[in-house]
Amino acid sequence: MATIYDLLEVTDISENTTYSTAAGNLLGVVGSVSSADLNDGEFDEGDILLIGGVPYTIDRIQEPLNSGRFTLGDGSERSFNPQSEHSLDVVFLTVSNGGDIRYFVIPKDSYGDMNVQQIRTGALEDVAGHDAALVSTIDNNINVVCFAARTMILTPSGPRAVEHLRIGDPVWTRDHGAQTIRHIISSALDFSTAPEELKPVVFERGSLGQGLPSRRLMVSPQHRMLVTTAAGSPVLVPAKALTGRRGVRIAKGKRRVDYYHLVFSRHEIIRANDTLTESLFPGRMTLRAVPAPCRQEIQGIFGRDLLAAAGAPEEIAAAPILRVQDAKVTALRLR
Repeated sequence: MATIYDLLEVTDISENTTYSTAAGNLLGVVGSVSSADLNDGEFDEGDILLIGGVPYTIDRIQEPLNSGRFTLGDGSERSFNPQSEHSLDVVFLTVSNGGDIRYFVIPKDSYGDMNVQQIRTGALEDVAGHDAALVSTIDNNINVVCFAARTMILTPSGPRAVEHLRIGDPVWTRDHGAQTIRHIISSALDFSTAPEELKPVVFERGSLGQGLPSRRLMVSPQHRMLVTTAAGSPVLVPAKALTGRRGVRIAKGKRRVDYYHLVFSRHEIIRANDTLTESLFPGRMTLRAVPAPCRQEIQGIFGRDLLAAAGAPEEIAAAPILRVQDAKVTALRLR
């Protein structure tokens, strides 16, 4: 069964239109969609896609007739242009399940990691022959690591709620003892109109084995948890890769989440609700996602030379990192 990744969901598909989170017509990113109908390497009208386990039919496939652009969180732009239907920069899909109609903008793999703040379309047209070659078959990173409010972070004086921590407070780390918080980024996200795939991931008590977490834990979908492979090696795995296992689920009814990002002098393994997890990882996608003043602060903490290596996570990560698609095919020991 073929899988495509990183579908930008919008409220409709229109020509010469600007979509943004601020305007409310850029809803977010659906992490992955699977379908046996995609095994032929093409999107075809009438194909069935599974989105969060729900079947949707492709009703319409469109492509750029002239140039459009993505505007990223750092203010830079990536253009998309008319191309052959065998190698489109962007595919626009309209899909439906009964009266539920959804719209997606899907960039090609070579764009890599992007924190898309705005999409500007030009003129559009239906693809010829009602089909187009697949794009986005690689799972690129698009989220920032963060904890939800009321998560208990272990400090030398005991657990403290993440929202009560301040810059300069010491936090327990697995590898370097007590380390002071260098920076905190907080954000409030409204998920009331977003699809369920974008909502936080919930780990129920004991879902990671040995009674851990000690209480319900809620994190962003790309937040990595430290787990062990069947061979006994510790690895960091995105939370969304663990959904579907017993006690791990998407917070489907969640409307609003207050998130907190903890920054230390290096990427650290810390304890949240007694479970081993990570602090903010300063990869390229994270730096694009945060506001400019926060980005400058993080660059000052880690150093620009070190951050230049962040495209190769093993250079600065506190533990080996598995991407979502690798984690799903790796035997993990959670209990």
